[in-house]
Amino acid sequence: MKCSLKYRVVFATLAVSTAVGLGSGMSRAYAQSVERGYADLAKKVMPGVVNISTYVRPRMMGPQFGQMGPGGRGELFQKFFEDFFGGRMPVPRDMRPQDEEEPEPLPKGKGARTVPMALGTGFIIDDKEGLILTNHHVIQGAEEVRVQFKEDDSEFAPAEVIGRDPELDVALLKVKNGKLTALPLGDSDQSEVGELVLAVGNPLGYGHTVSHGILSAKGRRNPEFRMGKYLQTDASINPGNSGGPLINMKGEVIGINNAIDARAQGIGFAIPINLVKSILGQLKSKGSVSRGFLGVSVGDLTPELAEQMKLDSKIKGVVISDLTPGAPAVQAGLRPYDVITAVNGEKVENAQDLTSKITSIAVGGKAKISYLRGGKEQQVTVEVSERPMLGQEGGPRPGKGSKPARSTYEELGFRVGEVNPGNSRQYGIPAEALKGKAKVVVTDLEYGKPGAESGLARGDLILDIAGEAVESVADLDRILKRLKDKSVMMRVKRFDMAGNDFVVLIVLSR
Repeated sequence: MKCSLKYRVVFATLAVSTAVGLGSGMSRAYAQSVERGYADLAKKVMPGVVNISTYVRPRMMGPQFGQMGPGGRGELFQKFFEDFFGGRMPVPRDMRPQDEEEPEPLPKGKGARTVPMALGTGFIIDDKEGLILTNHHVIQGAEEVRVQFKEDDSEFAPAEVIGRDPELDVALLKVKNGKLTALPLGDSDQSEVGELVLAVGNPLGYGHTVSHGILSAKGRRNPEFRMGKYLQTDASINPGNSGGPLINMKGEVIGINNAIDARAQGIGFAIPINLVKSILGQLKSKGSVSRGFLGVSVGDLTPELAEQMKLDSKIKGVVISDLTPGAPAVQAGLRPYDVITAVNGEKVENAQDLTSKITSIAVGGKAKISYLRGGKEQQVTVEVSERPMLGQEGGPRPGKGSKPARSTYEELGFRVGEVNPGNSRQYGIPAEALKGKAKVVVTDLEYGKPGAESGLARGDLILDIAGEAVESVADLDRILKRLKDKSVMMRVKRFDMAGNDFVVLIVLSR
């Protein structure tokens, strides 16, 4: 057990005092417990932790390497590579375009050769069903996921992704293995700042590794993932720890490690396990998460805004800056400059607080919105619809009891969004490269579907289909619906880790 000289002196003093007052038997027992440190706890939880490796086919790894958190994506990890490597993570030579050579055709089919994409961690939550929790960013874009149960295992078990929640950054895997050890899930709400914790994971591919620290803070906001308030810990977390458990001294999981601040030491973040428990049923039953949706863009009510709006500076709330056409907020009569102060009687402190309260309401449920308009307090009851999935454009989905129609590109196994200078970095696209009309970027791929089989990759900027320019998500859907050919040709622009672009021709077979 590592400790400072000061604490070594304290321990020695306690041991001597105990020996004098309580006898040598208790002295030996106490000394033994100090020497063992976290050994018994580590031995208890290690069998429930797994190493996760993800794979893609050659030449499909492009921008994903530049978006990794501690095992996946995120600006914080990008900063890590900027600090330590002087730029983006280097691309293997065989992943870069070779102007002087004709590119090799991509292998097709599930049995095609794959190459490693990323390393991460997970932990077993159900030993009978073979269920494993990890971060979504660990498996995002992967065509194959494999799990290693013990560090000395020579074989990796194939895993199936049965549930995804990109917004909370959680994924649920399933494996077929008869000998599993599940970890108990604790109560993160009852955890207190200052508690001792363990972080278990696969840092930098070193395998099962334990680090210790304390719970540094609760309720931290994470700009990458806005669905909740996160736990902060100083337990050592490194790239590869993503998806691993944050353990309390009872051996219970209180969080899922998912982010680090590479600008400092000892600042790591974990998703509170109570948030994960609230969506686990949906991940198991339907593979995704439905959340309430109001359809407003808001900003915090700062003292400067309050002064401009002639409001008391003590008022807490959020100011509506924009509304989604056709959304519940529009139907309820809310307008820009309205100040939302409470939802169902609970005060709204900031933008993330509003998001958390609305998304916790079941689709089709009611939300009583308290707001200020022109300084006068008003209320309106809104029936929330389903929150659009991360990375998708357009208005809200149909409400409770109806099934949203899948777009043509979703049926082909890929999702898209419209890229802008504010979000381009997470896709590996330099902001300065967005001068043209192309704005549609591939955000996710489904393994085994035509999009992945054709060679599309996350971060691809779609230029045209069969020579017809794609300038919006609506353009993409319209063109794909109109073209009845079994196969269509696409041009996509990709970027290497240095920000250099190159254009690839892809044949998308339906």
